[in-house]
Amino acid sequence: MPAAKSEAVCSVELYGDSILHGGSLGDMRLQEPPAAALRRLRPRYKVVDRSVNGETASARSASFAGEERSGRIVVIEHGLNDAMQGLPLDAALRAMIVKARAEGRHVVLTGLSRTLTGAQVRAQGDAVVRRVARDMAVPFADWGSVPVQPTEMADILHPAQAYSARLVEHLARVLDTVAPECA
Repeated sequence: MPAAKSEAVCSVELYGDSILHGGSLGDMRLQEPPAAALRRLRPRYKVVDRSVNGETASARSASFAGEERSGRIVVIEHGLNDAMQGLPLDAALRAMIVKARAEGRHVVLTGLSRTLTGAQVRAQGDAVVRRVARDMAVPFADWGSVPVQPTEMADILHPAQAYSARLVEHLARVLDTVAPECA
């Protein structure tokens, strides 16, 4: 698939909820949010952070088609909020992937990070993301495979700094497979 027209060949746009935003405990934010960590790990990338605390894939997909993007790669980290609210995660992810691809962009899905509660709901949401990635041949970062200790959580749902950094490191390795020249 050809890269989308962009000022930077190494460019990524991040779409997701509080996990990708680095948010927790209401309005708290990590000292180094995921977008900043990605910039540090892969300085060649122009990183645009479009993540929003509390956002669902269902809500974002409603506006996604009308948004302007310039990134070569679109990372989507939605799912937990949709799963917890019983929203149509599958359809929302597919719509965003179809639109991004129609624009000539590569897409990466992260899957759901681990939590300290709601394991069944998290697993169900992660299974949906994993299935969409497989069905649509989208690279899957498998954030659920990244180990975490309970002390590395800011609260029952949100990563603290160390766990967040490992999630971003895992994402960076997947981005390296999509755009090895940007590593």
